[in-house]
Amino acid sequence: MPKVNKRSALLFTRVSVFIFCGLISLYLLASGYESVYNRPLPFVHTISSVNLSAFTSVYHLNTLVPIPKNAYYGNFGKPSTLKLPATSVRLNIVGAIKDNVTWLARPSTLQLAIPSPPRSGNIGVAFLYCHGGFRTINTENMPTVGQNIFIDTDENWRYIYKVVAAHAFQGITPYIPSDSGTTGKLLIDCYDSGSRTNIIVEANLLSVIGADQ
Repeated sequence: MPKVNKRSALLFTRVSVFIFCGLISLYLLASGYESVYNRPLPFVHTISSVNLSAFTSVYHLNTLVPIPKNAYYGNFGKPSTLKLPATSVRLNIVGAIKDNVTWLARPSTLQLAIPSPPRSGNIGVAFLYCHGGFRTINTENMPTVGQNIFIDTDENWRYIYKVVAAHAFQGITPYIPSDSGTTGKLLIDCYDSGSRTNIIVEANLLSVIGADQ
């Protein structure tokens, strides 16, 4: 009898390991599918949908450039990282993702869309969105009015923005940012699913300098 139990236990262990490895492989395949085809799958969350309806009234979301053409970047290159004033961590900036009419975001990154042509050679409006959290932006590390936000580009230039508004509120309501239409504008929208809070940060362009200065 003990031998039978030992064999059964060994068989159960092998089957469990086989199933576990199979589930991991299946998850990796599903994650790869999401990354390649930019289509979310249930329970995977390599990418997931975000709600940008708060900006429908001010930006024509259907005409946003998900992965901007070079002409939309202006004279100083493609934004690559963003540094918040409250942390030394740099957040990666990648192109926005859209599946038909659904906007998508990857975890721990900021997605960039540009709704207007350059202004005086600079990016006109840098619209960044993300899933809010401690790895991106939440109520704990949200910038405050008067602080500076830095965006570095792939051509070693640094955009310096000054925060002019920062809001944290629940739900999705129409939002109209202040924008003169002449100077560069940074707009960040992150939804913190843990606290169910929408975080919006507005900043105006101060200057563009060499990234090593």
